[in-house]
Amino acid sequence: MVTPNPASESPSGEGTRNVPRSDSSLDNDPKCLDTSLNFYINFCNIHGLRSNFQSVEHHLSSTKCHLLFLTETQLSEATDSSPFSVPSMCATT
Repeated sequence: MVTPNPASESPSGEGTRNVPRSDSSLDNDPKCLDTSLNFYINFCNIHGLRSNFQSVEHHLSSTKCHLLFLTETQLSEATDSSPFSVPSMCATT
């Protein structure tokens, strides 16, 4: 059973949630990851990455999320993503 933690504030004012991964059906399978570890996924409707990137950096440094999904970045595919890189994260589109 997955129990969400209280929402933290996102740059857009909407809540993001850290949800620990827990799947007890995999506990006895040695090929699976240790399910006693927490795995955090955050989602945020960013309303423009250019204007909110510092808030995203702050969020990443103050939370322990493993995956961060951003929507409404308002960036085109042709946009150079290097100004939006974070050393501890791997970006993909």
